[in-house]
Amino acid sequence: MGVTISTHNGSAVAREHNIRNPKVVSKEAHIKPNGKFEIWHDEKPRDAYNRLFGQALEEYNNKQKRSDRKIRDYYNHICNDKMKHPVYEMIIAVGSRDNTVDEETGYSVLRAFYDGWKQRNPNLELIGAYYHADEDGVPHIHIDYVPVATGYVNGMTTQSALVKALGQQGFHKEGKATAQIKWEKRENIALEKLCNSFGIDVEHPLIEGRKHLDTERYKFQAQVQADIQEMEQKRQNAQYQTDLAEEQERIAKQKAQEEQDNLDWQREQLENL
Repeated sequence: MGVTISTHNGSAVAREHNIRNPKVVSKEAHIKPNGKFEIWHDEKPRDAYNRLFGQALEEYNNKQKRSDRKIRDYYNHICNDKMKHPVYEMIIAVGSRDNTVDEETGYSVLRAFYDGWKQRNPNLELIGAYYHADEDGVPHIHIDYVPVATGYVNGMTTQSALVKALGQQGFHKEGKATAQIKWEKRENIALEKLCNSFGIDVEHPLIEGRKHLDTERYKFQAQVQADIQEMEQKRQNAQYQTDLAEEQERIAKQKAQEEQDNLDWQREQLENL
């Protein structure tokens, strides 16, 4: 009997949960205090943005004659863009609560999937990878990544943009199949091939009204959705509120400085008349 697999992609990222920050996980009853978890890779999003886009940001700002057109903080710039997300996350699992593989084999498959990420996804910069076997349900990994697209003529030459990043990896919208859907399917196939290489058979039964989703996989994805909603709720805890207040204060100061710079520029223009 085979098992089901899942590669769920979304934009709900909870780094403090993933790294098992005691202030966060102490309030999460579904996490076993002595359970196994590993941090395979971890980089703060802001640090990643400085590394990935710092040079392009500097080059762009150096070309701007007006200070109000400069982007002072690209990470904040993307966070404030309602059409974009600064970081995306894929949750990967092999098996289900009722039909699992042995933990050592499952671990090896997930590790191999992580190890091959960079080769498969040169435009999706991995900034976090976390193995969780300390929660209710099947062991799984979270892979957090930043889409990196190059070759822009307007604006910064390198930008954070998922659709273009996927396009530069060869995934384009065709009919109802978006670039993201096609990419997720490729990642699912990659996971299945890894399972097969470790002697694990993968099932793909059809059920009425949900083609290509078997019952167990549907249950797992439902659990994933519940976990994501729970993560979003945790963003409202005291620590998050503190971070939010600090961020809002910083943005307010940034806007005030931009307004002052703009006034200074206008004053210079008037003086030169």
